[in-house]
Amino acid sequence: MWSVIKFLGTIFISFIAMIGALGSDNPFPLFAVAWGIWILYIVSLRTKRKKELDRERLIREILDKL
Repeated sequence: MWSVIKFLGTIFISFIAMIGALGSDNPFPLFAVAWGIWILYIVSLRTKRKKELDRERLIREILDKL
């Protein structure tokens, strides 16, 4: 559920930044915000997945010792 909320927030922020870039004299900072928020979202998904894999590996190691 938290991933869906973060995804919708990412869409909202990047959409507002892109719309703002349309009427701006210098749109590059707003493009950076729009792309930067997507990069942060992808990185957050990767770290979550890495934590899950580490947890699974730890459980497998514990079960192998038994």
